[in-house]
Amino acid sequence: MRPLPFREIHLDFHTAGMIPDIGIDFDPGEFVQTLQLAHVNSITVFAKCHHGYSYYPTKIGTVHPHLKRPDLLGEMIEACHAAGIRVPIYTTLVWDELAWETHPEWRHITPDGGLGGPAGTPLKPGWKNLCMNTSYADYVINQMEEILEMYDVDGLFIDIVRYGEHPCVCATCLSQMQAEGVDPTNSEQLRAFTRRAERQFLQRSSAAIRAKNPEASIFYNARLNIDWNPALGNRPEVQDFTHFEIESLPGGFWGYDHFPLSVRYFQTFGLPLLAMTGRFHTMWGDFGGLRNRAALEFECFQALAHGSVISIGDQLHPRGRLHPAVYERIGEVYAEVERREQWVTGSKPLPDIGVLVATTGVSSHEGEFNEADRGVLHVLEQLKHQFEYLDAGCDLSAYSLVILADEVPVNAELADKLRAYLAGGGKLLISGASGLNAESGDFYLAEEMGVHYEGPAAYAPDYLVLGPELGSGIEDIDQTCELPGTRVSVGPGVEVLAVSGQPYFNRTWDHFCSHQYTPMSHVSEEAVIVQQGNVIYCARPLFTEYALTARRMHKLVLGNCIERLLALRVAEHNLPTTAIVTVRQQAADLVVHLLHYVHQRRGKILDVIEDVLPLYDLSFGIRTDAGPTAVLLQPEGQALAWEWDGNLARFTVPKLEGYQIVVLKNALEIGA
Repeated sequence: MRPLPFREIHLDFHTAGMIPDIGIDFDPGEFVQTLQLAHVNSITVFAKCHHGYSYYPTKIGTVHPHLKRPDLLGEMIEACHAAGIRVPIYTTLVWDELAWETHPEWRHITPDGGLGGPAGTPLKPGWKNLCMNTSYADYVINQMEEILEMYDVDGLFIDIVRYGEHPCVCATCLSQMQAEGVDPTNSEQLRAFTRRAERQFLQRSSAAIRAKNPEASIFYNARLNIDWNPALGNRPEVQDFTHFEIESLPGGFWGYDHFPLSVRYFQTFGLPLLAMTGRFHTMWGDFGGLRNRAALEFECFQALAHGSVISIGDQLHPRGRLHPAVYERIGEVYAEVERREQWVTGSKPLPDIGVLVATTGVSSHEGEFNEADRGVLHVLEQLKHQFEYLDAGCDLSAYSLVILADEVPVNAELADKLRAYLAGGGKLLISGASGLNAESGDFYLAEEMGVHYEGPAAYAPDYLVLGPELGSGIEDIDQTCELPGTRVSVGPGVEVLAVSGQPYFNRTWDHFCSHQYTPMSHVSEEAVIVQQGNVIYCARPLFTEYALTARRMHKLVLGNCIERLLALRVAEHNLPTTAIVTVRQQAADLVVHLLHYVHQRRGKILDVIEDVLPLYDLSFGIRTDAGPTAVLLQPEGQALAWEWDGNLARFTVPKLEGYQIVVLKNALEIGA
């Protein structure tokens, strides 16, 4: 597969059968000129849509009944290729309304007898699922093979490759379950059967595509899933993808946490990454919505800061003409992306912190994360640490510090890996119930942590009373821990860094004080934060607390714990918490990406970025192997004065207006 271009459009075209004059205004020359003026060098166009209609002369599928250009797909491909624009082809799997209507035997039936899919009922407008375990899968694969035979295809984007929330128990699935000895009333067996069915489709589909076009890119959408357990995530499926596209439209249900959390996880897989946002104010189908320029800038520049190429989602009007205002906005942003691409190509992240995810068994594709993982994102991004998320199968040796936040499962295999990591000089920050062994009733790493589990904490909420070791920069007040924590016994020689301030009593219906929780009665001897060697344990779920309540004190406590464990951080700075810093390696250069776009809650659920707020006179110290030969602002090429103290290259950025790249030339030894 050739390298992915940086500036892609993902062009939806889900068009109902009752709409007339499909494609009547399409003009190949205007289409390409609009893309070129918008600095677009790749566009994913549609062969078949969720309504089930095809937009080319198919002999397998059904052409849209009102298509006015017999080969709209072919015209788009030919015109774009003539202009040097890459053209992957879109098709859809689980959502196909026409197939759902005409083939009842292909329908996804949920265990409660309902219909799979967002609609859930034939009377509700919305998509209804089909079962990829039926002969419907043959229909989809045959149509993909037809497309590959008819056109010069750069890649295939197959959408909605998952059953969703509910497994399928249609007649075909039940028959196969019976043959395989699967009990459909056993939820665990049913989920495992569903996962196998999904993966069997991936394998069949990828083999069929590669047989026709070995160079085509392959991506299955709605499939990416973050999970602590590698077997439940995407690692067993990597061979069926050529790259990962992280669909993450912040105006929709994904929000602004989804992409940075996801990209810091999927960058560990070693595949090229594409970040997909949208031109819409909200999300797909928002025909009259246009993303604020500052928001679209941030989403595209954030992708660059993580080494990802970019796709902006759009939806073509049924008459077939790209909207000029949409592509003026896209062009404004893509022109700036184009100026910066050279400092992203071939770069790689430089994390010193690995975060074992607590998320497992949920649909993280749609932004369902364990709140502990969301809290880690907020804490570490705001403190400007360099980090990535890991599943239990990852190699830990590359990280100076590994975090197990609040609810991270540990089994015997992972416990041995963590012990080996510690023996090699690694360091651990563990919090809450992470690492509890349900069988033994104690932590897997109790000896290494210097504590033993004694049960739930006696009081919730209680108060965090810090010793001088953790109090730096924090107001001298014993602040609340609202969520239930753990109670531990502390071994000899273990350093106690914080204890519990206990309230007079727990709040109950007949036993309460004031509006929220009971004031503190006394400082107890119950340890809350302890350190033994290279391990710090916090007996309160402070990462989850920070995700839910954003108490600054909790973030600073965790930050001080991290500072005790990290010998030297990657970046020192005087930035506000709203700024984001990522540091990447490009050959012997260090490339520092600085972002400052502030989103604000406006409307009922929508976080909006409308304005760019500049920052001035920003001081940095970046960890380097040697003094750089130059420090340059890019793409401006402006040289900055710098000093090197043997560890950190120090310099000042005079102004940050949204996004700035700083390149430290020859600051790394090759292979570092």
